[in-house]
Amino acid sequence: MKNIRLGDIQFLNSWPVTGAIKMGALRRPITLVSETPARLNQRLLAGELTASAISAFKFLEHQDELVPVPGFCIRADGPVASVLLVSRKPLEKLRDETIGVSNQGATTPVLLKILLERKKLHPTLETTPLRFPEILDHYPAALLIGDEALTANQEIRAGLFGGDPSSLYVWDLGQVWARWTRLPAVFALWAVRRSVAETDPELPWQVGEILCDSYEWGLRHERQMLAAMRRAFPWEGTFLMKYLSGLAYELDQRAWKGMLRYALEAESIGELPAGSAERFENRFIRKGRRTLKLKPTYPADLAGVFS
Repeated sequence: MKNIRLGDIQFLNSWPVTGAIKMGALRRPITLVSETPARLNQRLLAGELTASAISAFKFLEHQDELVPVPGFCIRADGPVASVLLVSRKPLEKLRDETIGVSNQGATTPVLLKILLERKKLHPTLETTPLRFPEILDHYPAALLIGDEALTANQEIRAGLFGGDPSSLYVWDLGQVWARWTRLPAVFALWAVRRSVAETDPELPWQVGEILCDSYEWGLRHERQMLAAMRRAFPWEGTFLMKYLSGLAYELDQRAWKGMLRYALEAESIGELPAGSAERFENRFIRKGRRTLKLKPTYPADLAGVFS
């Protein structure tokens, strides 16, 4: 097998899938390239990576150019704690405001638009490099994702952001989506460019098997994984496990249906071209897809950390 340049999300949420590779625990011909989701999207589509995690929205937008790696996605079936709308005003008072949006992702800004549209709210969303808490000095509300959202949540709860926690409103978009649709919110999946897969049809499966080996190694060596994550991130072990227990990684039919619902809603507000959801359904839902079977994720008894 030739060396694979694999795009890896630099946030904590990718560790259960790629942690063993990061730690050097698997001997595989892989070079990990860790970036923000937005940057990985660009690099995969530009042909700079053999395979990569890609934002669910970008996969839908470029579905004709991509082939999914079987088995894996990053999803939440409820509260996720790392996709937050943080506001100094109640939701209904954001109608004519401008919301600052992290420039690190692609799925979540559209998810926010979908959820706001359902409330008949149409604030302006403005992409910004500003981070929490400075972003709230410039905008009445901000969409935070990934590790930044996790840090913000902790600081808000502890009153460390420079204000009264009760003065802020925090909405977990994973929870809002799940309550509304009864389907998972799929934030990212792994993919290979279709032109590459046509030349090497086994490549998506090879990448999927490597990710599966990495994922299962992590489950078998939970203490080592936890120690490595504690070295890489500024959080206690209990917090890490609680957060990860709220995520799931299996790209199964339920995940595909969650993506289909997202595609339908995104198309309805003009974020995806007409016919995108139908093409996606025909390709990934109606025909069905063979998938890799994964073992259970991190302990369910630690779930439900945030509401």
